[in-house]
Parts: sequence; structure tokens; C-alpha cells
Amino acid sequence: MRLIDLVERLDQLPDEATIYAGRPWSPEARAEAVVDDENQRPDYLLEVSLAREVLEVWSAWRGGRTPSPAEACAAVIHYAEWDAYLPVEE
Repeated sequence: MRLIDLVERLDQLPDEATIYAGRPWSPEARAEAVVDDENQRPDYLLEVSLAREVLEVWSAWRGGRTPSPAEACAAVIHYAEWDAYLPVEE
């Protein structure tokens, strides 16, 4: 599955799942959500619960707008890379 497809389905994934995606991270990167993986693999991206929070903040900072799949994916990747929410462009 591609990362963009997985991000589109965040609401269907368990909170305790972790997202792993191949590098370089992009919407087209291969990705999976795994529960109870005892070994954090090098392709770790973000926990599902945190990815959901990232999208909630994205929406709140943009007047409640729902992100497109590409915008959602960009926000999740930005957070994973920078440990910061994607700022609003002026």
C-alpha cells in the first residue's frame, strides 16, 4: 500500500498501530500500519494516534478545512521529519 492510501484510511486504523514507510518518504512510498511490533524498524514514520493529531491541528490551523489526501500526507511527513506541525503558508 502507498503512504497516501494509508493516510487516507487513518480513521480505520487502530490507535496503537505504528506507521512504517519506505524512504525517501513520499506519498508514493510503500507503507504499512503495524500493531505490537516489538522492534522499531528503520522505516518508522509515526504512530497512528499522532498522525491523527497532526491532521486535527492541520485542520484547526486552516479554519476547519479538511485536507486533501496529498495535503494530509504532506502534513504527516513534515511532522515525522521535523517533529513540528506543518505551518500555514501565507
